[in-house]
Amino acid sequence: MRCLLDRREEQLHKFSDEEKKADYFREILGIISREGKVESAPYLSVEMKKVYERYFGEKEDFSEIKRFYNELMLSMEPEFEKRIRESGDPVRTALCFAQTANYIDFGTGNEIKKDTLLELFDGADPAEIDEKEYENFSREMKDAKTVVLLADNCGEIVLDKLLLKILKEKYPKASYTLMVRGMPVSNDVTREDALQVRVQEVADIMDNGTDIGGTAPNHVPQSVRDFLTKADVIIAKGQGNFETAYGSGWPIYYLFLCKCDLFMRRFGKKKFGGMFVHESRVKDACLM
Repeated sequence: MRCLLDRREEQLHKFSDEEKKADYFREILGIISREGKVESAPYLSVEMKKVYERYFGEKEDFSEIKRFYNELMLSMEPEFEKRIRESGDPVRTALCFAQTANYIDFGTGNEIKKDTLLELFDGADPAEIDEKEYENFSREMKDAKTVVLLADNCGEIVLDKLLLKILKEKYPKASYTLMVRGMPVSNDVTREDALQVRVQEVADIMDNGTDIGGTAPNHVPQSVRDFLTKADVIIAKGQGNFETAYGSGWPIYYLFLCKCDLFMRRFGKKKFGGMFVHESRVKDACLM
């Protein structure tokens, strides 16, 4: 709750009408009061955004920054693929790189720096993908018929595409689907963004029908719920997909970086520490 409110308060610094700002803040406090116990932070963010736009009329436009990071990562794609293929275990390395790319997120309030991104990739170690969980994942992939990757942010989608490509080569019997947001939200991937980086070359593209920064079971269409319920393996990228989908019972492996204090405390990780954990074993991985 504090994170949600701090970020909304930061948006108000440029405005001078204190009465309007106070009215706006009372209204978003009401959203938290009414829905904070049952709804996820990504859902609450969308509701708060609607109130913000009603009061202040400004809409955040991430289209330029999304294109920039997609093009940046596309320019590096051949080098990433080379490193993945030359590693001892391309699947584990592809998981590691896809996880590392989760750094590119403008919805968390973190400042995204190209130099930091490149440093993270230089230090990316596939061994940090939990070995036991990776063994579980590999075993399930051998029998999987339907594999879904829940996409998160632009830029990182290029590494998601490489992960899908490597998985498809290793486990060719499965069908592969990338699920994107149904409408623009922050710098999250939509169908247009997925097409920009040519995900269609390695997987089908399906949208989840919402503008929430995640995949929320209670808000996606029934057809999406049915599709995910029947999937054999789901890889969910990013904190937003974790916050919305955890508890769904779907066969999900969560793959993300811990980018905020709450997640760092919850999983005992340093900032940008990685998590790869199955839905059924999240409680065992939590420290709080």
